[in-house]
Amino acid sequence: MKFTLYFAVFALAAVSSPVALASRAARPSHRRLARAAKAPAAASFAADPSINVAGIYGAAVTSNTHTLASYPTTPERKAYTNIYGDWQNFANVSAFHFIADMDVDCDGPKANCKGNRDGQTATSFGALDATQVPYFVLPERFTIQYKSILKDNALGAIICGSKMLYGIYGDQDADSPQVIGEASILIGQTCFPGGTIDGGNGHPQNDVAYIIFGSQVPTGIEKNSIDLHALKALGDGQMKLLQKALGL
Repeated sequence: MKFTLYFAVFALAAVSSPVALASRAARPSHRRLARAAKAPAAASFAADPSINVAGIYGAAVTSNTHTLASYPTTPERKAYTNIYGDWQNFANVSAFHFIADMDVDCDGPKANCKGNRDGQTATSFGALDATQVPYFVLPERFTIQYKSILKDNALGAIICGSKMLYGIYGDQDADSPQVIGEASILIGQTCFPGGTIDGGNGHPQNDVAYIIFGSQVPTGIEKNSIDLHALKALGDGQMKLLQKALGL
């Protein structure tokens, strides 16, 4: 009885001692660690300063003679945008492109981001973390129709304002209707900083250029993550070839 009492008093003292409390307080929970994860710096997946972003954007706007497909930018079908193949047959580089708005995709491990009502834990080719991986979304019907010129996880470049960011084709839109103009929340918030972009609020203006190098896939793509160094290296290389082909 006395031994039990002494043991209980000792245990209580140990738990409530400053050392024990400090040790417990210093041990972060998994939830706290998850919240602390920071988004990659924009520079890690942004185009090299030598890329003529304004010139390439201007070329994307005016290169509009070879239409591959047309999709609405909103479920209400208020506006449509065309996907163009004018850049498909250059000698050393091949790409298709379109100009659209930017909806926000929050799929992957953190599908419950603010404002997201229909997030899924998986993406089309894995479970890419939308808060950590720069990826864009294409209409499923287009990816099936043009699978001969579009590989899974293909490289892309997105021009938003004066920025050019690289990403991969990482997810598909299979909704009805299938819409165009969507990217991971990482791309959305990097393109348009200021706190207005979340899972329920994108960029509604149709002024974002999406350029997809359908045959080019960067190395280092895992189920949840991507090697941003490899993405940027391939992106800069392909974009310099496109810039040269466009005479810029």
